[in-house]
Amino acid sequence: MNTAFLHVVKDRKLAHILRQIADDFEILDFFQQYGSSCFAMSAMLAQLLSEKGYTARVQGCYAEIRQNNGIFYIGYKGLVHDNQREGHAVCIVDEQYLIDFGLGTLRKFYAEDFAHALACEISGTSPVLGTLNMNDGGDIAWRTDWISPMVEQELQAQAATVERILNVYDDFQRNRMSYLVKKLFVSKNDLPSDQAMLAIYQSMRSAAEEAQAELELTE
Repeated sequence: MNTAFLHVVKDRKLAHILRQIADDFEILDFFQQYGSSCFAMSAMLAQLLSEKGYTARVQGCYAEIRQNNGIFYIGYKGLVHDNQREGHAVCIVDEQYLIDFGLGTLRKFYAEDFAHALACEISGTSPVLGTLNMNDGGDIAWRTDWISPMVEQELQAQAATVERILNVYDDFQRNRMSYLVKKLFVSKNDLPSDQAMLAIYQSMRSAAEEAQAELELTE
């Protein structure tokens, strides 16, 4: 998992936790399966971070990408793609950072190599939650001057699904090594992506290093 998006997170412990969650989501194919479900992804992330002691919540919004003279919207009213709901959702952490794990729509309709996840600092300038400059010369902004009235309804409707997915994640946490070994030896017709394979290898190789990092972060 490319976690370069975390360069804006100055809290080393939070960045470490987000990196681990992102790597785990990549191993479990959550980005591929649920990346277009921004409500579910944001709810899962908020719950996981809350369990780690952070103040995390789901925030309804929409996003816009401006590049050259064009604008691409995510979740704006009347501008939705197939099988999509109006509105977008992100995770707000400690009222300081915006974390967006629900960018699958952009990978489908904007650029197939778009990042699975993005993070930025909260701007503090309403109605713009935050903005980022992108490598392709454009910029993305998350805005709250329009929030879909369906956000709360969607969060409630997907609560059972979120719980089911998090149960899979919890099982993975308890049986990480056996799961990783199994993932490495899947059939040739069902090989994980290169990114997933790299994440698996790195996770297996650096277990001891991560444990040491956890100790250092608490000093």
